[in-house]
Amino acid sequence: MKKFLIRLFVSAVVLFVLARVLDFVVCKGLLKMEDYRFQDYAAMLDGGMDHDLLIMGNSRGKAHYDPRILDSLLHTDSFCIGIGGYPFNVQLLKYNLYREHNRKPKVIIQDIDHGTVFNFFSDVRHQHQSEQFFPLVYDREMRKELKRVGYRFPDLNLPMYRLFGYQQVIKNGLLEALHVKHYVSFPAYKGHRPEDGEWDGTELRKMEPQKLVMDASRKALFESYLARCREDSIQVVLVYSPMYAGAREKIQGLEEIRDCFSEMARQYGCIYLDYLDDPVCHDSTHFCVSVHLNPAATAAFTRRLAHDVDPLLY
Repeated sequence: MKKFLIRLFVSAVVLFVLARVLDFVVCKGLLKMEDYRFQDYAAMLDGGMDHDLLIMGNSRGKAHYDPRILDSLLHTDSFCIGIGGYPFNVQLLKYNLYREHNRKPKVIIQDIDHGTVFNFFSDVRHQHQSEQFFPLVYDREMRKELKRVGYRFPDLNLPMYRLFGYQQVIKNGLLEALHVKHYVSFPAYKGHRPEDGEWDGTELRKMEPQKLVMDASRKALFESYLARCREDSIQVVLVYSPMYAGAREKIQGLEEIRDCFSEMARQYGCIYLDYLDDPVCHDSTHFCVSVHLNPAATAAFTRRLAHDVDPLLY
C-alpha cells in the first residue's frame, strides 16, 4: 500500500510538472502570435514602452482612434490598449498592467460611452475572447487583478485548468512556441484595430431599448481612476466618440450620463469632448454597426479629434 501511494504521489507530481510546462509554453506561444487579442499584452509585458499618449476604452476605444494619424498630427507617440467587449473595471486591469511594466503616459484618451461605467464584469473567465487573459497568470501583480475579475484558485494555480475547452488556442500557442507555425490573425498596429464591414441595419433592428441606472460603486471606481491620473499628472481626455443616432434613441437616460461625464471632467481636471451631436452620427454610411465607425470614418474622426484636442493639450 505504501509503495502504491508513493507511486501515485510521484505520478501526480510528474503530471503536474508536465502540465505546468505545457501551460507555460502555450502562453508564451500565444504572446508571440501576430494577433490583436495578444499583441498588446506581449508588448506591455516586455516593458520599456515610453508612449506619450495612451488610448483606453472598449471596442470603440480600440477601433475609433488611429495612432498613425494621432502621431502625425499631434507629434506624439501613441498606443492603444482598448479592450473589445469589456467595461471599465476590466479596462482598468489592462491599464494597471501597462503601468506596472512601462512608463506613465503624459496624456490618456479615454473613450467613454453608456457602457463604460454602468456595465460591470465580475467574472471574465467565459466572456468574449477571454483567452486573452490566459498568459497573465505568470505576472505576479496581474494575478491580483485577475482575482478581482473572477479568477479563482484553480484558474491561477492548476496548470491547464483555465485552458480547458480551448483546444484551438492550446494548439495554436503550442505550434507557435515550437516554431512549427507562425500565426498572423488580424494584427493590430500599436494596439489599434479598426472595425470593418458595411452597414445593413440588422444590428440596430435587434437592439433592445436600454434604461441606464446610475451605480454609485461603479462610478466611484471610475472617479478613483481619474483622481489617480490627476495625482500622477496625467492629462485625461474623456471622449464620447460618434454613435449612430438611431441607437442613441434607444437609450433612456443618456443625457444624464453625458452630464455626469461632463461633471466628472470638471471635478478632476479632464478635457471632455462629446461627438454625439456631430452630423456624422446621422449618416449610416459612416458606420459598420450602430456603435462602430467604419475605417474611412475612423480616419476622418481621428483627424477631427486631433484638430480639436491639439490646442487644449499644448
